[in-house]
Amino acid sequence: MELGLITFGSLLPDPVTGTVLTQRERLRDVVRAAAEAERFGFSWYTLGEHHFGERDVIPSPALVLAAIAEHTSTIRLATGTTLVANRDPVLVAEDYALLDLLSDGRLEMVVGGSFFPEPYAVFGQAPESKAARKRENTELLLRLWTEERVTWQGRFRPPLDNVLVQPRPLQPRPPFWISGGVGSESVGLAVDHGLPLVVGTTARRPDVFVPVFDSYRALWKERRTEPTGRLGAASHVFVAETSQEARARWAPYIETYLTVRKPGDVGPPAPPDFDTYVGPDGPAICGSPAEVVDRLGRLQELWGHDLHLLAIDVGGLPYADVQAATELVASEVLPQVRTLGRDDRVAAGA
Repeated sequence: MELGLITFGSLLPDPVTGTVLTQRERLRDVVRAAAEAERFGFSWYTLGEHHFGERDVIPSPALVLAAIAEHTSTIRLATGTTLVANRDPVLVAEDYALLDLLSDGRLEMVVGGSFFPEPYAVFGQAPESKAARKRENTELLLRLWTEERVTWQGRFRPPLDNVLVQPRPLQPRPPFWISGGVGSESVGLAVDHGLPLVVGTTARRPDVFVPVFDSYRALWKERRTEPTGRLGAASHVFVAETSQEARARWAPYIETYLTVRKPGDVGPPAPPDFDTYVGPDGPAICGSPAEVVDRLGRLQELWGHDLHLLAIDVGGLPYADVQAATELVASEVLPQVRTLGRDDRVAAGA
């Protein structure tokens, strides 16, 4: 199983010291952390896309990943996710082809739609059209990157007549992943087009997502003949030398991250019970390196996934603490989880 890092560029006051970074300082930390992730041996560095909220400050992952491309050379540069349901797919095709070229073919684009109501309101889109927009725009993106000229007509943007999108991605096969949750629409979209799937597993108990992973494999076996596509997941994670240290250090930061007002909130969110949230049946992982290895191993057994994205830099956690935890994961967790699931994939002929 591969490990990557994911960040949403959350910008919050440090709940312990009260320190508040500027937006520029926060974005520079995001860029320099990518170079460190590559040096530490992580497979992916992933940026989320959010709009109009108070917490997250990356509305355009392509711009930030282009800056990161100049400071890295091997790590895969990913989005988690590109909001294709809310963006013009023609502009997305142009922007991310540029990124693929600038990064020497290291783009991994995970496509989805916003979970929050604000983008739909600001962009003049009906929230109930999310699934249809996601499918239509994804399918158009695939055509724009695989066909020289595209003539097309759909529901959500003006028709195209013999349009050539330039530049072209460097990678011959479009580096697409579908982003999914507990619904079935994303599974069907991914399987219909033979695409891998990343499941947003950060906010609910792990067992809730078992049917999603299982349905992807079952539907793939029913509809396709090639080996099953890859599967990804994500978790909020923190690690320190001991479990007590990790929990004491991380608790105020993850609580701050989870209780800040988000678009659409009508009142202050209730803080989660920390022990339950990081417990064996909770969505987050917090503890010593051995505990983190154990939790990731049990999740891989439960889900059978190939890629796990770790969200460490949340809630105003200082950069030094983020990097210390990241380096500890790289040195004591990463070597032990690389082989997880490998025997199953070999046996399946993948």
